[in-house]
Amino acid sequence: IFHSSRWCPHPLVHRCPKHCTARMTKRAARPLSLKVIGPKGGQAATMEAGAGITGKELKGLLPDIAGMEPDCMSLLFQNGSRNSVKLILEDSKTLEEQGVEDEATITVRPAEQHAVARSDSFLRQSIAKNGTSSYYYAHANEKALPAEHRYVYGGEPAKLEELSPEDAAAAQPQAAQAQAISSYSWADEGDFVCIYISAEGEAAAVVAAGDGKDGQVNVEFGTKSMELKIRSSPRDFALALRSLENEIVPEECKYRVSTGKRVTLKLKKRRQTTWSRLVKPS
Repeated sequence: IFHSSRWCPHPLVHRCPKHCTARMTKRAARPLSLKVIGPKGGQAATMEAGAGITGKELKGLLPDIAGMEPDCMSLLFQNGSRNSVKLILEDSKTLEEQGVEDEATITVRPAEQHAVARSDSFLRQSIAKNGTSSYYYAHANEKALPAEHRYVYGGEPAKLEELSPEDAAAAQPQAAQAQAISSYSWADEGDFVCIYISAEGEAAAVVAAGDGKDGQVNVEFGTKSMELKIRSSPRDFALALRSLENEIVPEECKYRVSTGKRVTLKLKKRRQTTWSRLVKPS
């Protein structure tokens, strides 16, 4: 065994200098074999990483695979089959703490604030240096996605004074019964488009859903619509999307409730196409 050009006479009991021992024992943990899919998709790359490294440290190992700087990345991990739920990989916690398993798939996406690469990014530097020969030249003239395509709003609220007394009376009980779910995220996951309602943004709704086995959760899927209702007292919770970007297959759509964590809605695509937005602007 060699170290710093010196022979270590104890191959079974490694007694090299302290900095070597510290480096070998720091975050000693079982290695994980990970499959990494870059922001452009395609063939997954394979790498090994210690289960004791953090999400931020994992980002530091991925620039060559992802083609972007670590602070421009957002990471998701997926254990098991390709249809299992993708979870956000947090920067501050270790892979082991977050439940990343051997053979997990890591998906790299641009972080929201870096959706269009900055001028000093790896991608922009490559284009500036190599011009039309750059692997990333297709991104040379990309534009930021307009705000109206990134966010969906429910429209202006109706003022009760503009309604007839009869309509106002009819509307009031409904408002008290159902509270709109406004905090959710979504992702294009290949065959499915997934909508995530997490406890971080909608704690009351996720608690009301329980384990989803006692009739608290009801979801109706249409070819271009979806309506979720979570029954609770004193009021229900609801999320209704009426103009989905593309058609879905209602009978193959499904949902899953992770008790106390999130409600996941899986919309089966009718056609294999990438969704750039969840619903069409009104």
